[in-house]
Amino acid sequence: MKQRKRKPFMLICSLILSLTVTGCAGQSKPGNPTNASGGNIEELNITEPVTLKLYSHYAAINTPSDVEALFGAVKKKHPNINIELVKGVKLEDMVASGDLPDLFAVPHGSMGDLISLGVVSDMNEFVTKYQVDMKRFVPQAVDALKSYGKKGELYGIPYTLNYGVLIYNKDIFDRFGVSYPKDNMTWQQIIDLSKKLTRADNGTQYIGFDPGTEKTMARGYSLGTMDAKGQPILDSESYKKVFNLLEQMYTIPGMVQNKKYSYGVDYFIKEQKLAMFPTWLAAISSRLPALKEEGKGFNWDIAGHPIFDDKTSMGRETEFQSLVVPPNSKNKLAAYRVILTMISDEAQTEMNKGNNLTILNNPELRKHYASNNDIYKGKNLEGVFKLNPAQAPIITEFDGENYKYLREAAADMILNNKDVNTVLRTAQEKASKYVQDEKARRGK
Repeated sequence: MKQRKRKPFMLICSLILSLTVTGCAGQSKPGNPTNASGGNIEELNITEPVTLKLYSHYAAINTPSDVEALFGAVKKKHPNINIELVKGVKLEDMVASGDLPDLFAVPHGSMGDLISLGVVSDMNEFVTKYQVDMKRFVPQAVDALKSYGKKGELYGIPYTLNYGVLIYNKDIFDRFGVSYPKDNMTWQQIIDLSKKLTRADNGTQYIGFDPGTEKTMARGYSLGTMDAKGQPILDSESYKKVFNLLEQMYTIPGMVQNKKYSYGVDYFIKEQKLAMFPTWLAAISSRLPALKEEGKGFNWDIAGHPIFDDKTSMGRETEFQSLVVPPNSKNKLAAYRVILTMISDEAQTEMNKGNNLTILNNPELRKHYASNNDIYKGKNLEGVFKLNPAQAPIITEFDGENYKYLREAAADMILNNKDVNTVLRTAQEKASKYVQDEKARRGK
């Protein structure tokens, strides 16, 4: 009888032990994972000095000091790993010579360049082998990365996030007695506000708002140039709404000056004649501190990115940067060690205090963004994060040419007073012909 009673007890104990072990394994973090698939994390303990070559493909890593600021946690934890920035060579020339780096750093929108040149490798095995928990990252970034893999491939690991933001010059608002913008204003509200600020004063022409390119506004709708079936969408109802708003913007008296209608970040930061500008958080963090040191600072603040009235919780599209390991990296294990370290809680916390926003899905951590330089002290940083990033659009190899047709359409509307339907229909016709011809040329 005693033996019969003991079996259920032993079974329960075994079950509890099994659950406990499984639970502990599931809690492992990148940088210190357990091994469930034959991979040994010990193999990534780099004991001999090694120099990794890093190539930044539009990832805003331009100097050795940028490398030091971004990869400081790696150097601290793994002093045997040195990261050397490759400069002065074109990506295509590197591919032609076969002399590729050990790591690529690339923003989401440029990942297609690396894929088309065949310098990416599928990171799914890396994720499985070293138990990288992809759920820790901002989900929109993971979804965007996965969209590149036609057969489920994962071509990179994200390490830093960018966020859309509205920056405004408080001095201009004060000059004209206009109330400051609030978080999550619609594009229509921004246009109405811009009407009060676009004016000449003592010989100086002030511009209330520069919406940037047509892409800036369209990305709140996750608009690219093609649909999932591979057809252009330049005359879609969503683009018509975007262009109708642009038309309202550019009919404000003073917005177009001698055929000039695009003003940009320099007009805001250097000229200081632009009241509001939608931009990226990283662009502010990198440029405004230097301006202050030069004695050219001004009174500014930030607010949540403008939104559409039917997309009230979505700001600008997801934009992030990833690390990519080419297939023939000479130091693949050291490259993996760098990636695991970069996405660890420790490294993400440290880099987040600088100019690189964490990719982790941790709202509390974002509040401490750029705290090392106090650039956002007293600023409305929290308001920026009230919005979720919009889903990234479908990115295709046809986008470069198609966006050119959209720019032509915008110019035709703004400078030649052509109606929205006409310019978008023309853009659609150009895009359709181009895509059809290009697919035929490629044999698709």
